[in-house]
Amino acid sequence: MRTNMVLRSVGVVVGLVLIACAFVLAYVITPNYVVRLPDDTDAKRSYTGTFRTLLDAQEVAKGSLATAVKRNVPLAVERTVKVEETSGNTALVSDSRTTTAAGNPVEKTDWKYAVNRKTLEPSGSHPAGWTVVDAQGLTVSWPLGAKKKTYTGWRPETGTTTPLTYARTENRSSLSTYVYEANLPPTRITDPQVLAGLPPAVPRTTLALVAQLGTLSAAAKEQLAALLPTLSDPVPLSYTLASADTFWIEPETGSVIDTRRSQQRVAGVIAPSNGAFLPLLPVSDVFYQQTPESVKDAADDADDGHDAIMLVGTILPIVVGVVGALLVAAALLIRRRRPRGTPTPDPDA
Repeated sequence: MRTNMVLRSVGVVVGLVLIACAFVLAYVITPNYVVRLPDDTDAKRSYTGTFRTLLDAQEVAKGSLATAVKRNVPLAVERTVKVEETSGNTALVSDSRTTTAAGNPVEKTDWKYAVNRKTLEPSGSHPAGWTVVDAQGLTVSWPLGAKKKTYTGWRPETGTTTPLTYARTENRSSLSTYVYEANLPPTRITDPQVLAGLPPAVPRTTLALVAQLGTLSAAAKEQLAALLPTLSDPVPLSYTLASADTFWIEPETGSVIDTRRSQQRVAGVIAPSNGAFLPLLPVSDVFYQQTPESVKDAADDADDGHDAIMLVGTILPIVVGVVGALLVAAALLIRRRRPRGTPTPDPDA
């Protein structure tokens, strides 16, 4: 009898503990430690496309406008998003990109962000030793559990934000994805890394040729001709970026499955009198998208993330909960044995 009582008690306690563990797995461990940016994130993505136009900085510096503009140059971009460190629910993420034109390096950038590992929004709660961009909005990816809504996206080249607008749902690489679109109007480029790869100034005589022979409108040529005498020599250049981008996002993991970009950079001068930007020359007009291999890699990563969330958040809690419930039920069914020789009570007595 004592053995049965012990077994009943142990069975009930162990069963209840397992049921409690199932709830902890589903409602504590999964949302707080599984549904967030993994600390081993190291996503490498490749993109290919075309420089429909590309301004050769060396030819511009020589004043040779006739040979400065290249057309239909093959483009490639290599991008790596990597978690460098973590501190609780905050991650230090690097976003490095290398752009080449016909195999020749054109631009290399490396931005670092402190982000909340679940929302992917910038986090001010990070170690003092981290040197990060003071960004706003989404920087490297979408939040886990992305919604059909408009998010705010960060543009590191311009140090500004742009809406990331939900447009539709589409299948991409056998996954159901949310499609977001972003449109950036011509905005001044301010990032030092990007500006380092662009001509900082041109001789005033070169701009005089632009005023005479360039493709500017008659009104812009007249404005430039009037502006030239007020400018220093060489003339400092400023740049704008405009873009139309499309992103395919797997919503549960926030993974970027595919990307398509169309971007234009334009060189111009700033009028000393009012600070207005006068566009002069197209620096680059590019179109590129993720390679099929990178789309597949992104889809595989999203599948792995989905499987991890499903395992810890659904499958294990169900298995552990069911085993716990069966233990409790089995323990309650254990009957007490009567000692030998104990008469059975007479119900009529």
